[in-house]
Amino acid sequence: MSSIRDKFNQLVDQLGTQIGSTSLRQDSHAFQELLTQNIAQLLELKTTVYSKLALFSDNEGFEDLSTTSMPLLAIDYHLAWLVSKKQAIQLGSTKDRNIVKIKFLRKSVQLYMQYLVSLQNYGILSSEYAKKLDRMENVYEPKLEDLYSQPSSSKDLRTAQLKRQQKIEIFQASKQVEAQITTLEQRLRHDDTNDEILRDLQKNQLQQIAYKAVNETEQILYETELLSNFVEEPSPLLQNKDENNDTKADPLAYTEKLEALNTPLMSKTGKVLRNFTLVDKKTQLKQKVFGYGQYGPTMSVEEFLEKEFEEGRVLEGGEETALEPDEDNVDWQDQETYKAREWDEFKEANAKGSGNTINRG
Repeated sequence: MSSIRDKFNQLVDQLGTQIGSTSLRQDSHAFQELLTQNIAQLLELKTTVYSKLALFSDNEGFEDLSTTSMPLLAIDYHLAWLVSKKQAIQLGSTKDRNIVKIKFLRKSVQLYMQYLVSLQNYGILSSEYAKKLDRMENVYEPKLEDLYSQPSSSKDLRTAQLKRQQKIEIFQASKQVEAQITTLEQRLRHDDTNDEILRDLQKNQLQQIAYKAVNETEQILYETELLSNFVEEPSPLLQNKDENNDTKADPLAYTEKLEALNTPLMSKTGKVLRNFTLVDKKTQLKQKVFGYGQYGPTMSVEEFLEKEFEEGRVLEGGEETALEPDEDNVDWQDQETYKAREWDEFKEANAKGSGNTINRG
């Protein structure tokens, strides 16, 4: 166990020097290669901790959690931090790079949320954050409004005020945790054999990291929203070549399951090792159902026309229908009288048969 803990501490220190304090540009090949190497090492450690040693279990409580393994719960946090910086710089198209970047950011959010869920399972997460997780519709795909309590009515204009107040409260709570960490560290220096103080210290350190995870998740969601404005449609480069092969088992296929992170996202040369499914299965099936092939169900006339208008298949325009005569309208009666007189004068001036005589004089 001590070797695993030492390996983790070594990797965390390595992240600080190679990634956190580096002077390299994040879009440089050297920086991205360092990212890939560190991600691979953390994934290998995670496989050992969760699969081989099975140090954590959903059925355990805080009392069942060993003191030496507590810091290892932060593996997902450090993985999320690394993945958020990953870029597909080997792609020539800016649009393609943005698409892959969005996928990395979403995976990063999943890892941040997985870290929070792990703390919640062990009763380490603060009650306020635990309530937020319980209210989320999809914990691994949070929205910006999920991070802060919203007014009960959509017409309430206090949204910005409530968010500001909640941020102030979170900042104050994080400062309290920071002060508690300082106090516990001082106590531990005087009594380094007290396991209770050490556990309390590590618990507060995990809570402090949780505040960072939520803050970084918020920033990523903003960045994802911004990048999505520049990506109108999925790139053919990242789509599966054959949609009919969706059900085939592929060990390198992209998956939303966090367990699949036990293999590197990209090779050391920057090659994408997993296929990114950019359109979820639900959306694909929906498009097939409302198409016009063999999947088409019976639609009402209104639904059919609405679909035709959306696709631009309905021709509009044409002649307007003739107005119904209004015999009570004096102006209309005068117009009709003049038209009738003009027609009578035309018939008198042009007798029947006096038109084209085909050169017969």
